[in-house]
Amino acid sequence: MISRFGVFIICCLFISCGQENSDVLPASKMEKVLWDVAQSSEFLNGFVYYKYPTLNRAALNDAMLDRVLKVHKVSRKQFDQSMEWYQQHPKKLMVVIDSITSRQKRPNGTDTSAQKGFVPGEAPDPK
Repeated sequence: MISRFGVFIICCLFISCGQENSDVLPASKMEKVLWDVAQSSEFLNGFVYYKYPTLNRAALNDAMLDRVLKVHKVSRKQFDQSMEWYQQHPKKLMVVIDSITSRQKRPNGTDTSAQKGFVPGEAPDPK
């Protein structure tokens, strides 16, 4: 027969397996960080490396990532741990990536469907 202590340990394991690590960024914040990482990468690839092809790409990518993380007040360690966690939980990562993909399809990365008088395919009414 399992002792009360054994039952307690098993319950703790089930509870802890279902929870995210406190160091892991929530999906909404991870989406924002990854969106800005993608935007900064696009900037570097589309403009900086085109104009200055001899730059040290690894160092510049690293510096740009540090800037993005600083803007979002996320440490490098927390970002790395979050990426590792999301890679181990592909369904949750897919939700974040789907959000980024849908955001990318919106004009200027904003949600225009909630605007009054919005007609798909037409430019939003500036106010």
